[in-house]
Amino acid sequence: MEKIITIGGVQMPALIAIFIAATFVQIVLNYILSSIGFYKYVWHEGLFRTALFVCIFTIPAIYIYQ
Repeated sequence: MEKIITIGGVQMPALIAIFIAATFVQIVLNYILSSIGFYKYVWHEGLFRTALFVCIFTIPAIYIYQ
């Protein structure tokens, strides 16, 4: 069953809101990890960022849609 949320009178799937929230969390985490020099120890920076975003996006999605 698809979950629908209403924001300002506009109905949208909950996954869109989760995606937008995950994007902002990813931006903040990317800034923090790059400022402490974490990406020096990662083999493939783009792949790690993508995998981190997938994890940030799917954890709340699985929690909501279980």
